[in-house]
Amino acid sequence: MNFFDYIKNESFFKPFTFKYRRVYYDCIQILIDKTKELPVLYESDAKDSITLHLKNIELQNDGEAGEAGNIPGAAQEAGGEPYTAQENGGDLQAASIISLFRECGWLLPREIGRNGEYVVNVAIDCRRVMDFLRKMTEKSSEGMMSNRIFAMYDTIKSAFDEDSGRTERPYTNILVPLIDNETELKNELTDLKENISTIMKAVIAFQDINSFGQFIMKDEMLDRFFSEYFFVKNNGLIPTQISFIRNKLRVLRQGALFEKMVEECAENLQLAEDEARQRVERYFAELQYFLSVEYEDNMGLIDNRINNYYNLANTRIMLMASNGVRLEAVLNGFLNAVSKLPEEEQESAMEKAGKCSRIVSQKYVGCKSFEKMKRLKNEGENIGLAAVELSEEEKRAKTEELFRSAPNRYSVERVAKFLEAQLGSDHEFKLKEREVQTKEEAIMYAAAMLYARNIEFPYEIEIFEEMVKTDVADINNMKICKHSEPHRNSCEN
Repeated sequence: MNFFDYIKNESFFKPFTFKYRRVYYDCIQILIDKTKELPVLYESDAKDSITLHLKNIELQNDGEAGEAGNIPGAAQEAGGEPYTAQENGGDLQAASIISLFRECGWLLPREIGRNGEYVVNVAIDCRRVMDFLRKMTEKSSEGMMSNRIFAMYDTIKSAFDEDSGRTERPYTNILVPLIDNETELKNELTDLKENISTIMKAVIAFQDINSFGQFIMKDEMLDRFFSEYFFVKNNGLIPTQISFIRNKLRVLRQGALFEKMVEECAENLQLAEDEARQRVERYFAELQYFLSVEYEDNMGLIDNRINNYYNLANTRIMLMASNGVRLEAVLNGFLNAVSKLPEEEQESAMEKAGKCSRIVSQKYVGCKSFEKMKRLKNEGENIGLAAVELSEEEKRAKTEELFRSAPNRYSVERVAKFLEAQLGSDHEFKLKEREVQTKEEAIMYAAAMLYARNIEFPYEIEIFEEMVKTDVADINNMKICKHSEPHRNSCEN
């Protein structure tokens, strides 16, 4: 349906074409706000609100005219408008403004309230159009792109929750919010691309380094623009959520909810089943194409434009700093000329060139230097160990399991293998005849002293008072021999 067929009032947009269109816009916004505050807005209250607004504007314009030197027409030059003139043959007053609003369909026809006074009712179409215009003018680009993606993710995620209310009316509560957020996200990406070109044009227009520096440091729009883009690009949640939405859209398109969406669409929009199915199919195809292809293409195009902006800004800074002189060419010519001079003249030329420049190191203390470390809270969880009594059998079983799972690096078997490697083909040896080079070897000899009296230990150890000094530790000298009957006497003598 065409918009003007829906409005059915040719005068609906006439107030925006009049001379005092700014006043009319402010007045209708005031009436809309009043209807939200009061349960019933009577005509007397509406007139009082409009009259107060007109007086405030008149005082403001009088002040601007006084600053201009009380010259006739100074209010118009300062941006104001004379509110004593006539519009359509009537004075610009509260009653005439309300009559104009009723004529163009912004207000409903007169209706008498319970107390016998006329009631002012704002038309639904006017309320929706004015709310849209207010949102458009008060729109902030901070966080809009990411919020659209988060909203789509929450919608599709809640649709698959158990006992989800969205499945009762899936077309209205699932598909329509998805397509609305997708459309708004497209608009945000388009605004992003247009803002980059605007920034590039502004950079080209700068003629001095001071104005360019102020643009970079003070322009809040630039900061918000780049921060939102890099948040969407570098945040790890965004690609995961977009992939999740794509996968769940395939499931919805092939599931039972799809037929339910078609039925609801046909019922709400008064369409035939084939037309409703085509509409739902088009919505799904549009969502899939945008999330799979169009979104990545737009982000890549924006990335390239931002890189071009950085390169342009860098080139502009170099040109403004050099006052149009190509420093690279000048330095290249200077170095070529110096290279052709004798060595003594080269040193003299470089010393003179060094005196022409001064390099100063500047360092700043950042905010991180003053940041205090915060301890992580355990969020009220009980981190204590529960006291549990074990029986003797459970203790024995856990002890055996502990021994099996944690092998001892210096067990009897490992110490015996170490001594066997050290002994070689000999029947015995003394510690001072060997070199202890590592800490592991020293601990092996110490463990052998401890295992000397164990029956399962296959070696006999005889310890002397003499100390053996090594790079690792000082150890008592000892004699080590194989624990066997033929050689037992030789170890004891």
